[in-house]
Amino acid sequence: MVVNVKNASRATQGLLRGLLVVASEGVGRAGLLESVGLALVRRDSAPSPTPDHRNSDGPTDTAGDHSVASLPIVGSIAQLRGVDLDQVEMVICAARLIDGSGLDALNAIRAHRPHMPVIITGDRVDAGLAIPVIRAGASDFVILEEGDATGLVIAVEKCFAQQRVQRENDRLRDELRQSLAELEIKNRELELVINQLEVKARTDALTGLSNRRWLSLMLQGAWAEASRHDMPLGCLMIDLDGFKALNDQAGHQRGDEVLQAAGRIIQENCREVDVKARFGGDEFCILMPHTEAHESMVVAERIRSAFAEYVKVHGHAGVPLGMSIGLAHREMSQPESPDGLILHADEALYAAKAAGKGRVIVRGMDGVFAPMTRG
Repeated sequence: MVVNVKNASRATQGLLRGLLVVASEGVGRAGLLESVGLALVRRDSAPSPTPDHRNSDGPTDTAGDHSVASLPIVGSIAQLRGVDLDQVEMVICAARLIDGSGLDALNAIRAHRPHMPVIITGDRVDAGLAIPVIRAGASDFVILEEGDATGLVIAVEKCFAQQRVQRENDRLRDELRQSLAELEIKNRELELVINQLEVKARTDALTGLSNRRWLSLMLQGAWAEASRHDMPLGCLMIDLDGFKALNDQAGHQRGDEVLQAAGRIIQENCREVDVKARFGGDEFCILMPHTEAHESMVVAERIRSAFAEYVKVHGHAGVPLGMSIGLAHREMSQPESPDGLILHADEALYAAKAAGKGRVIVRGMDGVFAPMTRG
C-alpha cells in the first residue's frame, strides 16, 4: 500500500524515499496516513529558513510537473522484521499494531538499527505509552489530532535536524580521524628524518665511525658512570704510520681507501658498546667502557695485527704502512678527568711512535710507558 503526494518538492520526495510507516489496517492507520500526508504538505508549503533550503527544497524547474512520491507502509511487527532497515532513514510508527505495540516495534527496530530515528504516534488514549517509548529510545511521541499535523511536522523536522547534526558530527569525526592518521604518518616520517640527521651529525662520512664531537659527548657520560660506580674504562689512541707518505705518493683517493679499511677493522674488532671514532686526519680513538686493562690490551693488539695483515695482503704503492696505538686506562694511569684519559692515551701513542712505530704502548702512572707484552 502507498500514499501518493503530488507536487512534492525534490527534498520532500527524498524524505519519502527514506521514510517508513508502521501502522496496521483498521488500527488507526487511516488517521496516521492522513497526518503524514498533511505533514508532508505542510513541509512543502512552509517558508524556507535559508536561501540554501529554498534552492534545494523548491519546486522542480519543469513547469506543471506533478511528481508522485510513494510512501512504504508495513502493517505489523512481523512484516517489519522482513524490511531492510538499512535502506530506511526514519520510521513513523503507530502506538497500536495488530501484533503488538509501538514499544514492541521500537525494540525490534533498535535491535537492528540502534540509532534509527523512530517517532511513535497515537491518540490521547495512548498517552500512557509516551514515557516508556521515550525511555526505550524513541525520538518523539506525538498525539495526532484530526486535521492538525503540526506536532508531527515538528517531530519530523526535529529528527531530520538531529540527523543532519549527526551526519555532520560523523563527517567531522572521520576528517579528524583521517587528519590524526596523516599526522601520525608525518610524525613517523619526521622522527625517521630526525634519527637520520642525528646519525649523520655524529658520524664521520668517510669511515662510518663516530666523529670527534660525538666521542666527546660519550666520553663525558662514560667517565661519569665509571667514576660513580668505580667501573673500568679504557681508551685507545691510534695513528696510521706512513699515511702522509702514502697520500704524497699514491694520492688522496688511495689514502681514503686506507682510512676506510682502518675504520672497518676497528669496527669489526670492537663491541657495540665501545665508542669508535675518527679523531682527525689519520687518527682514531676508541673508548671502551666496562673493560679491564688487560682486555683493552688484547683489543689494541688485535686491531694492530688485523691492520698489518690488511697491508700485507693489499700493499700500497710500496709505502710501509702500520698502526701505532697508545693505551690509557682509568685504573692504570689514573687520570683525574675525561680529558686526562684522552691525554694519557695520546701520550702513550707518541711513545709508541718514538719507540719505532707499529706497536702498542701502555700509559702507566707518573708518565711511565711500557710496551704491551705479546703472548
